[in-house]
Amino acid sequence: MNNKETIVIIGGGPAGLTAAYELASRGDKKIILLEADQQVGGISRTVDFKGNKIDIGGHRFFSKLDWVLEWWQKFLPILNDGNEFLMTYQNRQKSIKTQPFTDVSQPHMLLRPRKSRIYYRGKLLNYPIKLNLATLLKIGFWESMSIFLSLMANRIRPIKKEKNLEDFFINRFGKKLYHVFFKEYTEKVWGKPCKEISPEWGRQRIKGLSFRKIVKHYLTTLFYPMRQSFGSKQVEQTLTEYFLYPQKGPGQLWETVAQHCKDLGVEIRMRQKATHFNCENGKIIRVGIQDQTSLQSEILACDYLISTMPVKHLIRGLNKEVPLAVRKVASSLEYRDFIIVGLLLDKLKLQGSKGQPIDDNWLYIQDKGVHVGRVQLFHNWSPEMTAVPGQCWIGAEFFCKAGDELWSQEDEALIRLAARELEVIGLLNASEVKDGTVVRMPKAYPSYVGSYQDFDLVKDYFDTIDNLYLIGRNGTHKYNNQDHSMLTALEAANAILHNIADKESIWAVNTEKVYHETLGN
Repeated sequence: MNNKETIVIIGGGPAGLTAAYELASRGDKKIILLEADQQVGGISRTVDFKGNKIDIGGHRFFSKLDWVLEWWQKFLPILNDGNEFLMTYQNRQKSIKTQPFTDVSQPHMLLRPRKSRIYYRGKLLNYPIKLNLATLLKIGFWESMSIFLSLMANRIRPIKKEKNLEDFFINRFGKKLYHVFFKEYTEKVWGKPCKEISPEWGRQRIKGLSFRKIVKHYLTTLFYPMRQSFGSKQVEQTLTEYFLYPQKGPGQLWETVAQHCKDLGVEIRMRQKATHFNCENGKIIRVGIQDQTSLQSEILACDYLISTMPVKHLIRGLNKEVPLAVRKVASSLEYRDFIIVGLLLDKLKLQGSKGQPIDDNWLYIQDKGVHVGRVQLFHNWSPEMTAVPGQCWIGAEFFCKAGDELWSQEDEALIRLAARELEVIGLLNASEVKDGTVVRMPKAYPSYVGSYQDFDLVKDYFDTIDNLYLIGRNGTHKYNNQDHSMLTALEAANAILHNIADKESIWAVNTEKVYHETLGN
């Protein structure tokens, strides 16, 4: 007779798999993980198209958390000669000591150079934007001066109470820079005016900036350009930054983790969707599931439930009386959906200053009149992302809403649209596209608009269900990077293993103002 407690985990993305591994490796419970898709990894999975690999949304593996860095290396060691190396990212440095690993025939992580730029009026600018000599020369003296004066004016008379994301941006960058580089792109991403987006998104995703450093940097660049050019120690340098990356994309890591979970006895059920939840005495005791292939239903008994599913779907599946206000907020939560169009070419039209291939990971598209928001250059993430070495394999990213005109287009129409728009802005010649594919990702980004302002009602309600733990990006409705999603899983596993009733440590993950890019996974 099996008297083990049963833990049901909904979702086989980074958070769900991290929770499964932590619980299986440190405890003695029966663990069942349900994944509605046919592949683990969630938004961090790798999609294969004829040997060419797509990273949905882009996943740079960097964390300030030692636990996360060490956890990744348990499954995929870093290809290195055993020397300590310095990983730099967003002007943060992390020293990593690791055992030598040189066997390229075995699965591993690579140390890759990070480079993202803004494509603006046919010019490539540093991302995040820097008021340095290169930027000044590309956007022009008067435009640069206008940006600086706007920044100064807003510093003197800031918006005292930030009511929305527009206020957040203007307080930090001034009106001019906001309108040039932030407004249109952000509204393209979220499909809403910045005035309707909570400022919390900005606080969570954009690292703190030193106004004094911006002003000093600008004035030094303006009046002493040679100091900038030759790298005075008084001016912050643009370092070559590095991040870790699985040789075959992020899905390689999570598929490896899934196999380790299975080896530890975790039952991973693919194409299994949780549909409803039976509650008694303040606990969820049964989970209804449906096989997405056979459409057959089943009921699973559980002692604990860990959920990464969208909050609005979870609340919909509860069979208990839910306060009307809570149900209304949860049911009205919004998400942003995502399309990535893979395009294969022999070369790009856009080249470096000396005619060499550009080496960016990402290009942020600021040109008006096109739907595309970003472009990933997969061949620059890892050489093994392409089937044929030397070919250019890129992903045009579109932000949309499931069911809208863009989402509903046929794949061939989307491939033509992506090629045409990238030709219009000068990135490639549409006639040279050799092949293409389309990947749609629903609910890629939990949105900070509408009913989100009352999300604490939902959070507090779910916390009253003793054996329910919400983790991950959609589980907490928080725009986490994968390391923070993993940390929510760790906190949930610790709570279950140590009988900790308080769940505040889960919700507290990623509330500090640190190291986030404007948009990244």
